Amino acid sequence: MSIYTTSPPPEDHIATLAASSSPQPPNPQQPSYGLDSLVGLVSSLVLSPLYLYATLRGKSRVWDDLLDALPDDIFRNGPALDVGCGRGLVLLKAAQRKKKLAAATATTTTTTNSNSSGAGGEAGQAVVPPAYGIDIFSTADQTGNAPLATYLNAASLSCVPHTVLHTASFAERFPFADGAFSLVTSNLALHNASREGRLVAVREIARVCRPGGTVLIVDLFGFFKDHRTVLEEELEWTDVDVSMVGVKMLYGALPCQVLRATKPMAQST
Repeated sequence: MSIYTTSPPPEDHIATLAASSSPQPPNPQQPSYGLDSLVGLVSSLVLSPLYLYATLRGKSRVWDDLLDALPDDIFRNGPALDVGCGRGLVLLKAAQRKKKLAAATATTTTTTNSNSSGAGGEAGQAVVPPAYGIDIFSTADQTGNAPLATYLNAASLSCVPHTVLHTASFAERFPFADGAFSLVTSNLALHNASREGRLVAVREIARVCRPGGTVLIVDLFGFFKDHRTVLEEELEWTDVDVSMVGVKMLYGALPCQVLRATKPMAQST
């Protein structure tokens, strides 16, 4: 069954750019994710060093911790979706984990086949669903935000085969089927929409998350009351936790929070 609800599916920018004569990353293994909103940086005034640390290093460390805490099966058994992916920080962290699991699965399969059939046994193909990202690619929200920047980052990390990228608004219905993803993430994106747009985004995140799947949202402090209302009161999710992120993500005077949630097994939407 197709993961998409549109026909034809939206363009996959990663596949398009990989098949074209697009430039290759100048520094392999060194992706560049730009800066979060320059307006926010300037507004931070004397607290701008905190903002710069959060955008250049802190958020990466926070997401490493969040994703490392998840079981491998979350990445192995279903595709992931990063909502408002920008230049791919969180999207490509998921893709890297999928790449690692695919390689480990391929090695295990090769060893098993060799042991069972002797020398010359054929290696099986490791099938680990890719990581998907959607964004409107606004440079006001992130410097240099564009599909090409995300592609170059995926190429620098050798994650192109594990990454799919679409242009789509998170404040509208996603072009994906109900329950399509085992993991849905979002980093510093939802606050950029209007309140109604944020409510739509949370409902869509919940819709495309599969029963038993995980939702992780990191955003600025003050936006999570509506998220919890949608998930707990409207959709009756019972496993929802909101906590402070800590000093790694202080955007000037603005702290961040993280929402962790698991979709109830009995729900299909």
